[in-house]
Amino acid sequence: MNLELFIARRLLRGKGEGTASASIVRFAVAGIALGICVMLLSVFVVKGFKKEITDKLSGFFAHVEVTAADAPVVVSDSLLALLRAPEEVVQAAPYATKPTVLKSPSEIHGMLLRGVDSLYSPAFYERHLKEGRFPDFSGAKASTEILLSAAVARVLDVGVGEKLTAYFVQEPVRLRAFTVVGIYDTGFKEYDEMFALCDIRQLQRLNGWQGNEVTGIALELEDMEAIPEVRMELEGRLGGDDAWAEYRVTTLQELAPQIFDWLSLLNMNVVVILTLIMVVAGFNMVSGLLILILDKTALIGILKTLGARNVSLRKIFLYIAMGLIVRGMIAGNCLALLLGGVQAAFRLIALNPDMYYMDTVPVVFNVGVILLLNAGVLVLSVLMLLVPAMLISRILPIKVLRFE
Repeated sequence: MNLELFIARRLLRGKGEGTASASIVRFAVAGIALGICVMLLSVFVVKGFKKEITDKLSGFFAHVEVTAADAPVVVSDSLLALLRAPEEVVQAAPYATKPTVLKSPSEIHGMLLRGVDSLYSPAFYERHLKEGRFPDFSGAKASTEILLSAAVARVLDVGVGEKLTAYFVQEPVRLRAFTVVGIYDTGFKEYDEMFALCDIRQLQRLNGWQGNEVTGIALELEDMEAIPEVRMELEGRLGGDDAWAEYRVTTLQELAPQIFDWLSLLNMNVVVILTLIMVVAGFNMVSGLLILILDKTALIGILKTLGARNVSLRKIFLYIAMGLIVRGMIAGNCLALLLGGVQAAFRLIALNPDMYYMDTVPVVFNVGVILLLNAGVLVLSVLMLLVPAMLISRILPIKVLRFE
């Protein structure tokens, strides 16, 4: 039988209402639970922000884009096969862009038209669709349907089913009539006001391009973490062929650097928060263990008189500390998962979309992060508790028993 563990279990129970031990146990567990809860919620929310923002950015652009500097990209089966070669690439979709001025009966608004074909996945826009439907680009003729954002629809004072005229500044100036068939709202106002979706064939004709000439090819990846590796691989493949040597590979981070700088600042904020909470929780545990040791000086004196060694006594109080930490971690994890789950399900905490690009606080759960954070807290807490445990060696049985 492990005598140290047996004594630690008895002390952890804190028997005796109103005793110092019972109060210490309750406050220590509550402090650890609160610290773990706040740390986990901080990570859940920041990961939610990053996922929400990057999902919206990749919907407007792509994880990786292949473009040309001064000429259109010529799409061919061999080029598409090359771009789809990396395992992480899920989709390779050609697109064309062209600036325009949209005019309704009462207002005008300048923006960028993005043309796509029937192979383009509408999942992103359908997820944020507020009215109408996604345009149909599968017809034999170039479609005149257009998808607008709610912000642009408000500026132009138009709704689903109404017509717009698009003016293109070129020589000569050209115009096209479009019908609004859908209105979306991502909450990302900066880009909602910039993009509208139409048939790629409309823009190809305006540019005088052939059916296989486009502005670029958008690549969607299975995992954003693979962007650097995919970029290096594609640059190597494209550079090895003279026909594609001038094509340029651009990543999502390069297309919106200011957004990713902001997300990096969020990461720094989380590191600061976690550090501060760990320091506070560590001092809470250290002070709790010190008070517990002082409260049990008589017991320590008796055990030393009976022959207990300092190492055994340190083990007793470290077992107690680990027990308190584990209790607090279990309670903190349950509380964090409960609060995070409620927010994810019911979206109770709202945000200003003009400032945060979303209307509610996002929450993303990650099992690996949860386990890593708990393991780090446990290890650091135990290491911090080694110092107060050394105090036991300074307690002399003769002084304690004489005082008693």
